[in-house]
Amino acid sequence: MYKIRLQKNITILFIFIVMLSFSYWLANSFGMKWGVLAIIGFFLGFTLSFSRFGIVAGWRDMLTMSNSYYVRIHLITIALEVVLFTLCLSFSHAFFGGKMVGNITAISIPFLVGAFVFGIGMQIAGACASGTLYCCGEGRPAFWFVLCCYGIGTLIGNHYKPVLKPIFPGEIITTKDITGGLWSGMLLSLVFILILYLVFSYIEKKRTGKISKIITSGGSFWKDNRFTVLSGGLIIAVLNSLVLAMHGSAWTITGAIYDTSLHTASFLGVLSDNSVITKPLFQNPMVGMFVGGLLGAAMATVLTGKRIKEPLTRGSIMAGITGGLLMGTGGAYASCNLGGFFDGTASGSLHGWLWMFMALAGSVIGINLRRFFICSRC
Repeated sequence: MYKIRLQKNITILFIFIVMLSFSYWLANSFGMKWGVLAIIGFFLGFTLSFSRFGIVAGWRDMLTMSNSYYVRIHLITIALEVVLFTLCLSFSHAFFGGKMVGNITAISIPFLVGAFVFGIGMQIAGACASGTLYCCGEGRPAFWFVLCCYGIGTLIGNHYKPVLKPIFPGEIITTKDITGGLWSGMLLSLVFILILYLVFSYIEKKRTGKISKIITSGGSFWKDNRFTVLSGGLIIAVLNSLVLAMHGSAWTITGAIYDTSLHTASFLGVLSDNSVITKPLFQNPMVGMFVGGLLGAAMATVLTGKRIKEPLTRGSIMAGITGGLLMGTGGAYASCNLGGFFDGTASGSLHGWLWMFMALAGSVIGINLRRFFICSRC
């Protein structure tokens, strides 16, 4: 027992030292903002893993069993982000001097199709973008296939972007445009969240005869020696808002994976003419946050002492490859569950809600397709 505890403490200390060294290197090489954001990324990855926060399983429960528990927690998370994001967006510049812009994307045909395809892919893969990050940090090999193919998908999707963009122009629509003000736009978003919350509750009540409680005695925020999904969502909302306050836009994963994939492809002698590779990889602060997130998830796994062991089978590999490619390709046009959904809705951009509905529609197909991969694991 003593030997196991010593090994655990050494591993925790090692991850801690690596994270601090990495953050110091970023701050020294690129600026204080990069180092601070990497540390926030560490805590985001830790919280994701320590609370098992994600949208794939929750959406699957809603679509297959009418259990809206996780979906309603997502809405609570977004509601808190809407308030905090609006407060941040009321300033013209971020803490480190960048322009305060939020995460706003133009709505176009490629965007809608991309969100739909992303929804299919995440259900096949068994994880969204943030879920892939923390599952990789936990050392689960099946999700490294998802991550690698996600990167390849972003390369494929972005390759055709210059061709599709002039054919299918997009339009930016925000709640501020509809109401005429930032704070009134926030109120409109909160009202819509409340309506969705009530609708999902009604569906669950009608189909199952009950509504699963989010607030319970003794286990709403801490259960089984870890965060609950609710407490995890609230912490993530605060940390993501902190990213917005520091950087001017919130946390995204797809861009970090794309930049990393481009640099990797260039190293292998492919796509070496892309202008992105002329800049250092970690010039994009989201890349540092991604690495920090991996380390944070690893730390959470060590602390809990519950590493998920799952066999690497033909089915899991094929699901990872297929789902990763679909998510990466769709994410190139619609971003991921963070930039496309959470960050978009919190920024008051209507693209966030459209992403949700299109990805939900894609999830219906993805859930049914995933059964083929599950069968092939036998």
